[in-house]
Amino acid sequence: MKYAAVHSRTPVLAVIDARGLPIREIAYLRTLAEDTPKAHVSRQLHDVAGRVVAQQDPRLPAANATKVYSLNGETVFADSVDAGWHLLLPGLAGEPRLSWDERGHRWQSTFDDQLRVVQFEITGNGENQADTYSYGTASAEAEYNLRGQLIRQSDPSGSLDITSHALTGQALVERRTFHDDEPFTSQQVFSPLGALLEQIDAGGHRRHSRYGLAGQLRAVDLLIKGQEGKPVLLDAQYNANDQPLQQQAGNGVLSQWTYDPADGRLHTQSSRKEAGPPLQDFEYFYDGVGNITRIENHAFEPAWFANQRVDGHREFSYDSLYRLIRATGYDDAPPSDIPGLPQPTDPKNRLNYTQTYAYDDGGNLIKSCHTRDGNCHSRQMFVDPNSNRAVRWKPGEADPDFDVLFDRHGNLQDLKQGPSLQWNARDELQSVSLVTRQDSDSDAEHYRYSQGQRVFKCHEWFTQNRRHFHQVRYLPGLEIRNKDNGEELHIISVGNARCLHWVSPPPATNDQLRYRLEDHLGSCVMELDENATVTSEEGYYPFGETAWMAPQSEIQYRFIRYSGKEMDVSGLYYYGARYYAPWLQRWVSADPAGDVDGLNLYAFVANNPMIFTDPDGQYLETSIDGPPETSTREVTPRSARSRLSREVFKHTEIVKLSKRRAKDAKRQILNHRSALSYGASIARRTGAHLASQAVSYGAGIVVGIGASALGAAAGPPGVITGFAVGFAAKKAISLGFDYALERAGLSASIKLKAGKLDPQRIVKKGEYKTGSYVTYASHKFQALVAGVIALNRKGFLKGTKEGISFGASNALSLTGTAMGSEISAALSSGLGLPEIAHEIIGAAGELSPEKISKLDQNINGLVDVLNTGMNNLETSFRAAGVNAINTFSYDIRKNSAPTGDTVQSLRNMTNSAIRELRYTQTILHSRSSRFTAV
Repeated sequence: MKYAAVHSRTPVLAVIDARGLPIREIAYLRTLAEDTPKAHVSRQLHDVAGRVVAQQDPRLPAANATKVYSLNGETVFADSVDAGWHLLLPGLAGEPRLSWDERGHRWQSTFDDQLRVVQFEITGNGENQADTYSYGTASAEAEYNLRGQLIRQSDPSGSLDITSHALTGQALVERRTFHDDEPFTSQQVFSPLGALLEQIDAGGHRRHSRYGLAGQLRAVDLLIKGQEGKPVLLDAQYNANDQPLQQQAGNGVLSQWTYDPADGRLHTQSSRKEAGPPLQDFEYFYDGVGNITRIENHAFEPAWFANQRVDGHREFSYDSLYRLIRATGYDDAPPSDIPGLPQPTDPKNRLNYTQTYAYDDGGNLIKSCHTRDGNCHSRQMFVDPNSNRAVRWKPGEADPDFDVLFDRHGNLQDLKQGPSLQWNARDELQSVSLVTRQDSDSDAEHYRYSQGQRVFKCHEWFTQNRRHFHQVRYLPGLEIRNKDNGEELHIISVGNARCLHWVSPPPATNDQLRYRLEDHLGSCVMELDENATVTSEEGYYPFGETAWMAPQSEIQYRFIRYSGKEMDVSGLYYYGARYYAPWLQRWVSADPAGDVDGLNLYAFVANNPMIFTDPDGQYLETSIDGPPETSTREVTPRSARSRLSREVFKHTEIVKLSKRRAKDAKRQILNHRSALSYGASIARRTGAHLASQAVSYGAGIVVGIGASALGAAAGPPGVITGFAVGFAAKKAISLGFDYALERAGLSASIKLKAGKLDPQRIVKKGEYKTGSYVTYASHKFQALVAGVIALNRKGFLKGTKEGISFGASNALSLTGTAMGSEISAALSSGLGLPEIAHEIIGAAGELSPEKISKLDQNINGLVDVLNTGMNNLETSFRAAGVNAINTFSYDIRKNSAPTGDTVQSLRNMTNSAIRELRYTQTILHSRSSRFTAV
């Protein structure tokens, strides 16, 4: 085959500067085996800190994207030729206070004293919007877990009230009130691990989910309001790699998947009911890097038409950059240039087709040719010379005016041979003008969003001065669809099944269950009813247009199509963060996540739609590892991000603790060598101890009063009980002060303790040492008890101190000694001094070779732990499909300035801790007693 040698001798080369930073990347493009490879050179420019400040693709004469950073490394200005510029003014804690964009909008965020956003206001360019956020106070009812949680938010779509939270943070009860004051309440029940067990939607319908021991979804039942339950998913089995092996649907259809044992790629996918013929039976073939080269549909019955044999065979070819350049298959008619909802096609006109695709150096699909029965139907795109913005164009037409066709953020405003588009300040599609009339109302579809997700849609059209409408409200697990004729339809989503429940007026057959059969991309290729009868079938071209649709298809209530997404009446697919135009083979707006998938912010899934999908319009991901678990498609990204957030928190705490311990060790090493450092550490350590006891003394006065009162009422037993409680209170206060001193580095030992940098101890203590105070105190007490039981020196000193202090305090109270609490506090202070004296004596001598060797090993081991943890985090970021975590993501475009934890910011923090460890190691092996930090 002439494409077999396309990839031969086409390496990707990286040019590295003296700092180890990539400044050039050279990829070689070849489309045909006999072609000479063409070099595609991408460029990057870094500042002195190693941060990327400019990126340029092989096509444009200037940089595609530039960034300016603040002194702490946060992006404050970002400019993109596709998405325009954004300017951010952060607060002292890095929170986004003010920002401006190229469309003339001003974004202002107001935060409370806990740095939670309470108001988000957009002004300028004719906009005046304000989102507000409210949180549970200390007086909120504890049983609903509202304290400190978001309990209300309002935005242009209406408001959302959350009246109960789970311990894991998810909303248990939420009420959404739309802009027309219509309220809807949804309820959810979660397991202790955060898995959804039960959902009661706004229509009163229930979904029950059951999971296996490994946490994988096993079965789902649906209980329509006022009816008995019916199974939707009877059983599901998975392999050791968490990939589904088989699923038994409620209509008796068994779906099965097999995978290549060598690489885990999907090999076959089939569905059938009992011993009947297969409903679908796909077999996938790949090239060496995982691109799909052939799909065989063994369930397809071959047919002959116009001297052509049409079967289920499809083939795909790629250039050396892994972009799709050729595809074959079958269709019932050439693709239409008029956007809109597809209609059933004529199977008697079914023929084989071949599609070819050509791209420019920037990754823009500039020409496609559809060949069918010897006729070529071609399409061309005209690309802006200064960006990747492009529109449909024919030779001989005037050059497009991109300043008119796109706004300053790269949002397409005119589809030329289609509707015009209007965008809100958040770069969300606000409305689509379907038919424009000069002297009367125009037909249009309008949208409303909340926190970046569409929650309302209304299609309205006019005939003879009469208004018609279809509107949809999107709620958790439920779509409520209303028409102007009084019809109200509830579409209940249960994984790959959707139940059509008519509230009014119901048709002859109500509560219809529609089961979807999907391909490897998640595209709905077939719908079945409860008896496994086919109700609709549809096939797609590689970039998502409909190639054929069975004539018997019940399309009136079919909404989910290509890639598992909903197609609007305009013909646009709604993905979540943006919209996709399948007839253009590109997005209609720039990627809000920035250049995470490349510098071309309009290219659809890297121009390789056979193995990549884009779940929400921001991050592409591979589809060939098998489909996600049924009914958890929407939950999986959130779960991955939740796990990533926990991993980032743990790694951050370990890094901070490592850096703090390295600084302590550095000071301790110098204590063994320098009289000046030695004396300063003694003064600091002793002063911190006395300050801690002084705080306990204040608590001692209060405790003394309480113990006396209890003794007067209940006698000696009351005194003992009261003082036991009081002693616990005093220790809690003392531990709180120790907690603060340790974080400030004021309670570190005077002598070197090499074990403090033991990697295992750092990892273990990193989980609680810098965590919450309650966790800190609990582990502190456990360590004390363990030390006393083990009879080590440290445990003996601490245990003796606490035992004498507690016994003396009780004796003083029982004997009624005046100023007993003050004497107890003084005694406790004195008892803490032997521990300090032990440290002073230990720091007076030289470091032993054994201690130097132990610390050296610990530092090397800890550096390995930090590097491994950072590498694992990078993998987790890719798995979660995000470039930042723990962000304030309330619809500011993310490419303007990621405000949370990014791979780069975490890498910088990790490297800073490693440098501190290496600096400590340098001091350890030097005999000098004086160092100047550089």
